[in-house]
Amino acid sequence: MKKATLVLMISALTLTLAGCGDYKPAATAEEKPVPAAVPATAEKHLAISDFGPRDTKAGQGFNIQPDGISALWFNTENATPSTVVVLNETVLSTSADPNGKLVTAGVPRTLFTKSGELPIYLLDQKTREKSNTVKFIVK
Repeated sequence: MKKATLVLMISALTLTLAGCGDYKPAATAEEKPVPAAVPATAEKHLAISDFGPRDTKAGQGFNIQPDGISALWFNTENATPSTVVVLNETVLSTSADPNGKLVTAGVPRTLFTKSGELPIYLLDQKTREKSNTVKFIVK
């Protein structure tokens, strides 16, 4: 009987230890794995995330500024001081906020006298990178 009890205890101990096979002591400071570094040069792309106004009637001013010019605004990603707005292949007088999140541009009346869908994108004049294209609707 003592032999059977001893065999059962050894079997139970063996099974218990077998379940702990993945146990590893805590790593010391010298053994801890170093996390992979995020590349400092991760690609940041120029993008339009929102803009306005999105349309106007032919010949009718929109978002009129104190100087009388119509203006567009853009919520952006990664705009730089050299970013400009290009509306229907015309580079507009542009102002880019230093944080890269807001761009504004004045729109000459000659660009919205006729109805149509006018493509707009941002262009970094230094790097030549273009953003996604959106449409400004002239009704």
